[in-house]
Amino acid sequence: MTDPWPLIKRSLGLNNKIDQYQPSSHLYLAVAKDVAISASGVIELPPGYSILNSDFLCHSLFRNKGDAFVVQDRIVDSAIMKINNDYSLAGVRSGLTKGNRVAFCQVGEKTYYSNGIQNGMIVGGVSDFWPDQTEHVGAPTERVFYPAPIATHLEYWLTSMWVAIGDIIYVAEPASVGKFNFSKRRFQFGANVVMMKAVEGGMWVSTAEEIGFIAKADDFKSLRWIAKPARRPAHEWSVSHELVDLMKTALQIPGQSAMWSSDDGLCVGTEDGRLEVFSEDRLIYPTGAMGATVVDKGQCFNTIW
Repeated sequence: MTDPWPLIKRSLGLNNKIDQYQPSSHLYLAVAKDVAISASGVIELPPGYSILNSDFLCHSLFRNKGDAFVVQDRIVDSAIMKINNDYSLAGVRSGLTKGNRVAFCQVGEKTYYSNGIQNGMIVGGVSDFWPDQTEHVGAPTERVFYPAPIATHLEYWLTSMWVAIGDIIYVAEPASVGKFNFSKRRFQFGANVVMMKAVEGGMWVSTAEEIGFIAKADDFKSLRWIAKPARRPAHEWSVSHELVDLMKTALQIPGQSAMWSSDDGLCVGTEDGRLEVFSEDRLIYPTGAMGATVVDKGQCFNTIW
């Protein structure tokens, strides 16, 4: 048996634990992409990287202080899958319309979902019907109530479910997720809604044309949309599911903030309605229509396409 050929002697990756080495022959690898380099120079997968399933396209990844879910586009349908602690997948619901992105919303231990055609609720890893809460209890009223419409975007704020369909946001009755009066509790915009994200002091909303803030008020009639004309709309799906504490960062913003991307850059929406572009003076940001943002242990991962 002949002696083995050395393919890699030293290398440089994303977490640079060894000095860069300039190769003297074709047998050396100096720089590698999307890998981690151990202290001894061994090439490894970056921490946290794992292929969930190579057979089907996965999208609509979600977790917000509860179970984690991902959607698989299969041969004839889409399926919601729960991500277990060992990164294996467990089926939750199949038969969804293939290719439709799924909006999720966490309310306590329940996860609500909707893809514009089908909706439902997940409890303990099991899918169930979205609750119908239209039966009225209390003083007599002439108002007519309807169950939750099937939406494209979801958010929960002020004890009510907010659902977006086209250019309209419908807001459920107080303390409900499945009781709507479509004529009274609604906001209508000039373009389709692509983002809703609640913070302590209000609701950040972006349409395909503009972005703004609905400031908190004592009653629904007092809620007002405050446009941010100097800023461009959010990339759809780019908002981070969990709010972020930025007090210990260079921004030093108190409270829990929302984060998303736009053609302006990486955006921070504070809980009192201020909009900051974190990357404005640091990066030339790519443009796009959609994105994804994940913040983990002080690191932000943002993709745009």
